[in-house]
Amino acid sequence: MTGEFQGIQYRQSADDPSMFFLVPGSPSPELLPSGAPAANIIGTDAMGILQLGVHWNITSEQMQTVEQHLRNKFPEIDPPLQLRIEPVAVEAVRLLLTMPDGSSTELATASSSNYLPFTALFNLTLQGDRYGQARLAITGQRQVLKVRYEASTELRATCTATISGDVRNDLEQLDPSSDVDACRAQIESALSDGRIQLAVSGDEVSEDLRTRTVDAAKRQAANVLQRMLAGTDAALDAAQLDASARLDEPRTIKLAREADVGEWFTGSRMANFTVSPVKLTAAQASTARTFKIGFDLKDFSVAMVQVCCGNAQAAFRPPAFDPVSLKVETGKPVTVKTSYTDGGPVYESKVNADADPVVLQPEHLGFCKVLFDGSACKQSGAQRVKLQAKYRPSHNGTEDDHNINWNYGDWNDIWFVTSRESALDGVIKYRWQETSSDGTETEHPFVETANPEIKI
Repeated sequence: MTGEFQGIQYRQSADDPSMFFLVPGSPSPELLPSGAPAANIIGTDAMGILQLGVHWNITSEQMQTVEQHLRNKFPEIDPPLQLRIEPVAVEAVRLLLTMPDGSSTELATASSSNYLPFTALFNLTLQGDRYGQARLAITGQRQVLKVRYEASTELRATCTATISGDVRNDLEQLDPSSDVDACRAQIESALSDGRIQLAVSGDEVSEDLRTRTVDAAKRQAANVLQRMLAGTDAALDAAQLDASARLDEPRTIKLAREADVGEWFTGSRMANFTVSPVKLTAAQASTARTFKIGFDLKDFSVAMVQVCCGNAQAAFRPPAFDPVSLKVETGKPVTVKTSYTDGGPVYESKVNADADPVVLQPEHLGFCKVLFDGSACKQSGAQRVKLQAKYRPSHNGTEDDHNINWNYGDWNDIWFVTSRESALDGVIKYRWQETSSDGTETEHPFVETANPEIKI
């Protein structure tokens, strides 16, 4: 049983009805001893530094209110209610700003503590419209600045399959000495003809779990039918068959909770604004950013990656390509320079360094992802596919070949080509050999495409 009360989600334990797990509602500001939000701006008319502390938790008062709501909703529960915070992992805390033209931009991303109350601190330099909008928010203007917590939690998703119905006709069709395989075949026949019914519950489960649960219920039904046939189990009804199976699987639930920062600053709850005694400059407003590679470079032809901003630079070096720190100037993009082991030219790209950390993806380093999807071919009855692909760049990319053999699994493949662009900038030529269920092999000629998403 799940529900929500005053923005707080609750989940009743399947094993203990008196236990409820709670997910906090909107984030809240850290508070000063005076009770005011822990927010501060140091700046001039044109630019400034915003400091803001936030957390995500359930207060003791909220806990008492939720407990009373649950007592009223579940009066049949006799033992004292047990309330627990759902185990969650906070993945990012984002500060989002609405600009004067209505567009939204991410000012910064912070990491939080991995335990309650999941505190996060922002300290960033703003100028221009960003600075002006932030000042509006901390003076009580709503719908301008938001804090968003992004988290996830692991739950067990359950699927139950039940088979029931009158099997007198089926018992008459079977020999008393029938084995379990014969009984399973009779169960399949009875289900197909509608003499018995299959009911499956569990909407938010994978198709694999659903299939395994139904199969387990059919095995259980075959065993029950065999015992009914033998007539040695006095606990079984002579004609009514009832069998069920219940399986579960882990399921990751993504969570997002937002708060309007402007709502925190009403009445006497105002942020502290300090006028800087000296004029701030962009150079003074530089801040350190952590840069890291957001994927495994083990199979990529990368020799070195540099990040540069103004006169500052830092380099990722093999084999670990560990994260680096770089001083970046407010409002200036960062240049990413990638050198390759194949001897080709250096590739340069630009990234925005407003968020921390700055995560570099394949396209920032001049690689394009090519997706091969053979699921339709598999569904049509093919038993095996051998595919040969060639990348032919239009400009500075590196030619490459790729072979795929599909026999088991989901028949999907990812191939990264060195395009030295954020896109493909070239063509993929591919051909494949398809083997059907009767062993017939069909050769398909080369196909050429500029689309990096290829369906076979």
